[in-house]
Amino acid sequence: MDLEQLTKHQIVLLTLLVSFVTSIATGIVTVSLVNQAPPGVTRTINQIVEHTVERVVPATQSAAVAQTATQVVTEKTVVVKDDDLAAQSIAKMQKSLVRIVAKGGSMLVSRGVIVTAQGTTFADRDALVGSGYRQFEAILADGKRYPATLRTAQKGQALAVLDIAVGTSTGFIPAPMADLGKVQLGQSVIRISGTGGDTVNTGVIASLPDTHPGLIESSVSSATPGSLLMTLFGDIVGITTGAARASGQTFYSVPAQSLVAAASS
Repeated sequence: MDLEQLTKHQIVLLTLLVSFVTSIATGIVTVSLVNQAPPGVTRTINQIVEHTVERVVPATQSAAVAQTATQVVTEKTVVVKDDDLAAQSIAKMQKSLVRIVAKGGSMLVSRGVIVTAQGTTFADRDALVGSGYRQFEAILADGKRYPATLRTAQKGQALAVLDIAVGTSTGFIPAPMADLGKVQLGQSVIRISGTGGDTVNTGVIASLPDTHPGLIESSVSSATPGSLLMTLFGDIVGITTGAARASGQTFYSVPAQSLVAAASS
């Protein structure tokens, strides 16, 4: 076949064929030579390849990019069911709950909830004052009893503020307060009550404090003084008091911001 008579396309195809055959031949010769080379030469070649790979990857990434990539890889989405969240919140809240009894007594006067790390506790004032007792004790979640002093109340104050007298090494676990500005109608809530062991029930917010000042209404009721109403996330929404029960057993007194601030002082 005369090469001068080939078309442009045939010349291109012939060039590609020659290049392909030459590459295969070169590869075969290189592999044969490497296999016949002394072990020291082979080790040197391998080390050069390995070091090249190790140095090229970090050099193309800045520290910030590498850190971001790591964070993206480790992030994952965790889906928490309402039932699991409620159970976790209840277990956490129980560490902040106390039972207020007369000094030396065992009968419940009011339930209470610790709201500061210093042991300040909210309870039902009407129940404490109406009991006729003047000295009280708080039974903590671990079953230990400590003296509890009732603070002087402001006029019209529904919630009692008590100071539990224990050493600083005890380590109170305060419960957080809910942001009432974010509480909505129909929002799920949990009530913790019971004159002995804790009993729980779930419901929803039925009315907000703007309808009944100082009170919040839930679809779940409680007649036990000091019963707690909280969100699914474990934040205090309201507490059963005498003033709340006057409006109905589904009402709970809302801790005023001024009372929360005073309790922390």
